[in-house]
Amino acid sequence: MVSLKQLLVLAVAVLVVLVPIAAVGFLFFPPDFAYSHTSTYSYTTSLSTNTTIENATVHLPFPAGANVESDALSNLWIHDDNGTELTDWDTAIVQTDRGPMLRLNVDRLIGEDQYILWTYAPNGSVIDRDEIGPDEIPDDMSNKELSPDPTRYSISWQHSVDHDIETRYPIGNASFLAPITDVATADCEYRWDDSDTCWDFATAAAATYESPNQATVVIDEIRFEAWNEWGFWLSNSFNTFEATTSPAIYVDDRQGWTHLDGHLHAGMGRYDGPSR
Repeated sequence: MVSLKQLLVLAVAVLVVLVPIAAVGFLFFPPDFAYSHTSTYSYTTSLSTNTTIENATVHLPFPAGANVESDALSNLWIHDDNGTELTDWDTAIVQTDRGPMLRLNVDRLIGEDQYILWTYAPNGSVIDRDEIGPDEIPDDMSNKELSPDPTRYSISWQHSVDHDIETRYPIGNASFLAPITDVATADCEYRWDDSDTCWDFATAAAATYESPNQATVVIDEIRFEAWNEWGFWLSNSFNTFEATTSPAIYVDDRQGWTHLDGHLHAGMGRYDGPSR
C-alpha cells in the first residue's frame, strides 16, 4: 500500500516536471488574454515657404469618421523648423463645399530663402553639403547642384482607439481621409502577401496668404496610416494600411484649391493574430 508520504513526494515530483513545461508553453504558445493590443491612427504633413507670408490659411484633407470625430484635434501638434511646438495657430475642423477639412490659420509664417549646395566628386559621390543663402550661390557650378531648402512647419496628429481598426478595407469601414472622390482599385507597387489591396483616390487642398514677394508655398505629401499591434514576449506582430497624397505647390502668386492624387496600400501584415 502506498503511504500518504509517498503520494506527496510523487505529487511534488510531478509538479517539478510540469511547472517548467507549462511555463515554457505559456511563453511560446500564450493564450489570447496574455497579449497586449494597441490600435492607432497617425497623420503627418508639413507646410513650407521660402519667404515670410502673412494671414496664411490652408485647408487640408483630414481623418474623419466615428473613431475620431468626438475629439478630432486633441492630439494635433505643429512644430517649427527647430522642433519647437507652436500654439498660436488657429485650428478647426470646418465644412467646405468639398466636405469636412482641417483648417489652419496663422497671422505670420517666417520663411527664409535658403538653399542646399551639393558638391560632387568626379565619380558622382557627395563630398560636401552646405546650407547657403541666395547671395552665396557660386558663379562656378561645376560639380555642384543647388536645391531649395525652405522653412518647414510640420503638422502631425495621432489617435488611439480601444478596438481593432479595419486595415484591409478602410474606406467606408474605418476612419479615413476626407474628403475623397474617384476611388478606384489599383495595382500595388510592392506586395507583402495575398492580403494586400491598393486603391487610387482624389482629394484637394487649398492655401491663401499675403506676401510682398513672390513666394513658393508647398503643402507637402500627406501621410495617413493606421495599425493594429499585439505582443507578448517574443510573439509580436501587426497589420496596417498607409495612404499618401501628392504635394500641392503654389508659385507665381497662384492660390486656392489644388487637386491631389492619393494612393492607399492596405492589408499589409498578419490577420491571424490572437483575439482582442
